[in-house]
Amino acid sequence: MSKIYFLALIALPFFACRQKEIEKVPVNNGPVSIAYDLEGKGDTAVILVHGWSINRGYWEKQLPALAKRFTVIVPDLGGHGQSGHNRDQWTIENYATDVSAIIEQLGLNKVILAGHSMAGEICLIAALKNPGKVIGLVGIDNFKGFVQHYTAEQEAESKQFLNELSLHYDSLVGIFVRQGLFPPDSKDSISIGRVLHDAKAEDPIISVSTLSSLMQVSLQDSAMLGQLRFPLHLIAADPPPDMVQLKRLCRSGFSVRMIHGTGHYPMIEKPEEFNELLIMTLDDIARGK
Repeated sequence: MSKIYFLALIALPFFACRQKEIEKVPVNNGPVSIAYDLEGKGDTAVILVHGWSINRGYWEKQLPALAKRFTVIVPDLGGHGQSGHNRDQWTIENYATDVSAIIEQLGLNKVILAGHSMAGEICLIAALKNPGKVIGLVGIDNFKGFVQHYTAEQEAESKQFLNELSLHYDSLVGIFVRQGLFPPDSKDSISIGRVLHDAKAEDPIISVSTLSSLMQVSLQDSAMLGQLRFPLHLIAADPPPDMVQLKRLCRSGFSVRMIHGTGHYPMIEKPEEFNELLIMTLDDIARGK
């Protein structure tokens, strides 16, 4: 046996298992076009999914860092950024089908989903809908507590909040972002201003409908996490998630990496530290942890 032939036999399994290079092609979920960025040529695809009323630009510091080792796909969910707004319903389930459309139409077979905020539920649903293709799930500042039903008082308060938000979106969304998504002592005026600008620029119907859907879908978190066949990985800002509940719910295991001194958007508030934690998490998933 020649040396060249022997080396070729050794290399064959490596090349055979590599995912083919992904081409950037148009992606549509029904009539809704899905805008996205794509970089890298790794055999594992990482899809970074943004949260409520923002867009794919929030991953600008992660895309080049991850593209050195992975194929990285960063979409705008339907109704956000440059994606189509021609949809009648704006639900978490609909957004999950946006992610599934990317997986299917780009021919992805080895995928890690990473979702910020409400995209935790979006990616969880997409992972359960694409068994065998999704090999890992990373939640970013989400899955911190679990409620399976609301009291009558909570239902009434939620309904009132959503109604007020619909009627006075421009004024109330600013209060919601500043008081609910950043710590009161935050000095990061750039990040706060960016989120405020983007949330106010979003279509109020889409924003309020999405929040309403999230409040309902989050009641199913416990049941859905129990169906995961691989560990859940979290990168969390303060306060930390409920470890006792996670241990009970995540039958295949879980991990939590904390990032301190940020609000709800660690990827833009502390991008370098966040990237280190995200890469460590992706490495764990690649090693089957």
